This record gives sequence, C-alpha cells and structure tokens, in this order.
Amino acid sequence: MQVIQPIEQRFTKFGRPFKALWHMPEVTVARLTLESYFRSGWMWMEFVLVLLCFAALFFPFRVYAAGFYGTSNVALGAIAVLGTAIMVRQATGARTYSVLSRLSSRASYSRGLMLATALLRVPLLVFMLGLVLITGQLIDPAAGPLLIGIIGLLLNCLLLAVLTVVFSSPMATRLKRIIFLAWLALVLFAQSPVFWLPDAVISVLCIVSVPLLPLIACYNISVTGKIGLTGVLGVLAEGVYVVVLAFIAGYWLERRDLLLY
Repeated sequence: MQVIQPIEQRFTKFGRPFKALWHMPEVTVARLTLESYFRSGWMWMEFVLVLLCFAALFFPFRVYAAGFYGTSNVALGAIAVLGTAIMVRQATGARTYSVLSRLSSRASYSRGLMLATALLRVPLLVFMLGLVLITGQLIDPAAGPLLIGIIGLLLNCLLLAVLTVVFSSPMATRLKRIIFLAWLALVLFAQSPVFWLPDAVISVLCIVSVPLLPLIACYNISVTGKIGLTGVLGVLAEGVYVVVLAFIAGYWLERRDLLLY
C-alpha cells in the first residue's frame, strides 16, 4: 500500500493538466460540436466529397506530387469552406443561447467552433493522401516532399475554415460579409480584369492582394515540397492570421446582440 499510493498520486498529478485541458470551455465546445456534427451525418458528407474529388481528379490519371497538392489546395479548401459553414450553421441554432449562458465568455464559443473545424481538416487531408498513395496514383511519392507539402496544404485549409467561422452568423453581420465579399471580388478583378483599365490603376488595385501572400507562400510549399525563407514567413503569417481571426470572432460575438440574430 505504501508503494501503490505514491504511484496513484503520481498518475493523478500528471493527469490533472490533461483533465483541465479536456474541460476547457473551448475544448468542450469543440467536443460537443464534433459529436453533434458526427451524429447528424454531415461529417460523413465531407469524407464523401473527398472521395468524389479523388475519383474525379486523381483516379483516371497518375499525377506528380506537385499536381496533387496544387489541385488539393482548391478541392480541400472548398470542402473546408462548405463543411465549416454547415457545421457553424448547425451549431448556432436556438440551443446556442443555453450554451452561451454557461460560458464565462462568448469568445470561448467561437474559438471552440474554430478548434472543431480545424481538427476535422486533419483526417480529411490524411484520407485524401491515403487514397492517392494506396491506389498508386502518385508518380513521385517521395516521403520528404510529401510530408513538407502537407504543412502548406493543411495551413491553407485551416485558415479558410477559420475565416469561414469568422464571417458566419452570429459572429459577423451581413454588412461585414458584404464588405469581405467586395474585397474578394476586387482581388479577383485585380488578378484578371474583365475590362480594360490603365496599368497604373491595375498596379494600385494589386495592393489589395497583399493579404493573400501568406496563402500563396504556403501553396508554394505544398507544390514544391520545399520550405525557404518565404515559406517560413508564410507559415508564421498564417499563424498570426489565425490568432487575430480568433480574437476578431470573439470580439464580434461578445458585442453582438443575439436577440437580433
């Protein structure tokens, strides 16, 4: 008994931080959100979409790793946006009021939603990569570039998912979404103008594309399988983006009058 008791106390001591982490408001919201998303069946829809993307994009022809990651950035990015929008919509119904009333801060709820969708991006990416490797559709399946490419692809998917949470209701208002979509339209116009404008005007409009540079850097990491100085700066910038977006979403939700939502 004298030996067993200290061992039990030691395990209890080491288990306390994990128990505290497990019961953090953000982690609790993420767990409940994923559980509800799983029970509703929408989670499996995302895996089905990944399977359909694989069948349509990679199954007919073998591809290089660069082509796989380049296409997957678009496909998995679109799934991240769509899946996150559905997840947030499902998790912000009438029962949201009872959950928010038990939290010390509303910001914990938005951060929990971000954590939930971020965790789901990992198995989806692994599923897509596993399908391509198992079926032998990659021409150059070198371990090093593949592992490095995962970093860029995963970060871009995470950022798109977090951005979707920020501009979903009730975090963002309709006006904020309109402003964001207007900026996005301006970025696309600057990259490919639909009517003629002087070069000086186009150069000025290209300034609005500067916030996309970290996404481009991470895209290049996934496609080339190499991390240079630009890639490191892109990874750090996307990490800063996620932190700032989490703060913005929490701030907007704290100030939002949910009775008007």
